Amino acid sequence: MSLSPGGTPVGASSQPTAQDPRVPVILRMRRGAGWFLTIAILSGVNSLLQIFDAKIRFIFGLGITQVVDAIGHGAGQNGMFVTIAVDGIFIVMLILCSKWAKAGSQGAFLGGMIAYALDGVLLLVFSVWLDAAVHAYALYMIWQGYAATRELAHMQRAAQPGLSSPNLP
Repeated sequence: MSLSPGGTPVGASSQPTAQDPRVPVILRMRRGAGWFLTIAILSGVNSLLQIFDAKIRFIFGLGITQVVDAIGHGAGQNGMFVTIAVDGIFIVMLILCSKWAKAGSQGAFLGGMIAYALDGVLLLVFSVWLDAAVHAYALYMIWQGYAATRELAHMQRAAQPGLSSPNLP
């Protein structure tokens, strides 16, 4: 019997015959959770751009950090420290939502989606329509991740009755 360069017999399939059906669901869940991290990073960059008086910003950032940045900018040097602290709280919250949602926490998805939806309402109050529309799209993508966590939990319960939280590979 001869071996291929990968160490498998020639003619043998390199793909496992029975792929774990949870893998695509886990990937969808992690993709949805990744939106929290993307929003956090872009919100942080937007805050830095505001601090340095840049005339550009990312549309995926948080509306609340834009409001805080504008208020802090008008308050001078002391306002900048408050701005950094308050922006940091929101950014860390999103980073934690991303981390916990990637681990399969439905609560992290729900809490993050509620906070981001309220942020979208803030944008609607200020009539920032395009940013609010982008929030709606991001919420839809995050919802896909949340739906995947529910699907994964259902698959786990069906495979192992009595298990309270999903086991991720």
